[in-house]
Amino acid sequence: MKTPFPWYSETRSGGGWFVKLNNEQHALGKHPDNAPQPRKRAGKWHPPQSILKRFYQVMALRDTAAKSDYALETICAMYLEELAEEDADLSKRYEPILGSFCDHLRKGKRVGKLLVNAELDTEHLKSWARTFASDQTQRTYMNCCKAAMAWAVNKKCINVLHNPLLGAKSPKVRSRAVVISRQEHQALLDQWHDSFRDFLIAMWFTGARPGEIAKIEARHYTTGLWRLEPREHKTGKATGMDRLIGIVGELLETVKRLCKQYPKGRLFRNTCGGPWNNQATFVRFETARAKKLIRPEVVPYSYRHAWATHALEAGNLSEYEVAKALGHQTTQMVMLHYDHSRRNSEHLKSIFERAGR
Repeated sequence: MKTPFPWYSETRSGGGWFVKLNNEQHALGKHPDNAPQPRKRAGKWHPPQSILKRFYQVMALRDTAAKSDYALETICAMYLEELAEEDADLSKRYEPILGSFCDHLRKGKRVGKLLVNAELDTEHLKSWARTFASDQTQRTYMNCCKAAMAWAVNKKCINVLHNPLLGAKSPKVRSRAVVISRQEHQALLDQWHDSFRDFLIAMWFTGARPGEIAKIEARHYTTGLWRLEPREHKTGKATGMDRLIGIVGELLETVKRLCKQYPKGRLFRNTCGGPWNNQATFVRFETARAKKLIRPEVVPYSYRHAWATHALEAGNLSEYEVAKALGHQTTQMVMLHYDHSRRNSEHLKSIFERAGR
């Protein structure tokens, strides 16, 4: 049987490159203007790169059709279904992201309808990512789509030969987090004298994630520590370890009072009785920003950055000790994201003075 290969005709269909598959003629496109004239060598046509690329796409489409090549939206649906069994919350977060990618139109064609092996490539992902203004959003969304494809490649029952999105580089993100100052923290304490004040004190003294503090109950308290089980905190699934949070200073009396007040359920409750979740804290911080009590970029997570930065600037703790206190296994996150002491000119000056040159 003759192996299919592109051939050129000046007269057929107005001229161009073609290939014959299963007794059907397929047009591959016109000859590029900037390419050398079509010619044969040793009885074989030598098509330009653009025609070869189109030929390989057509061949892949023919070959994979018999091997059940899947549309992107089918892969995403299967991925979300399996992910929901392991982590329902993560599946819910990924669903609108993957749905948006599938609904994206490139060259008038919906991306979700494309066959993963034969048609999907990095340009589809990059053109979709560019529709989002934030580098962080682009990075997060691109990594989500790559994860779905990586899952498909690793599934033996799914015929995805390689990850077609792997070559799309996610944009680098520079941390925009800031450290809340002691003056700003005090201004927030002076502004509120309700349960939100207790929540602010807990963030200030522990450097814990706001979401961790929002989950705290009386049962987590054991002699100067909060202990969250692996299923109750962010890194628990990866590490399999409990999250230990120290309770010191003014916070200790606050915790004892709240444990008596709420022996069951969340300790830190908003004025409606619910937890201090992202939405509830956002409203309070928006109010503070409107009153110019804090800078526009200050958010609840700024407390975590402040705790790490102040601890390192004081020189009382090593980077590894700060990492352990924040619930990390290594110092990488501390050095790359939480340590803002490099922006403190007085702190840097003291380093050179202590060098003793």
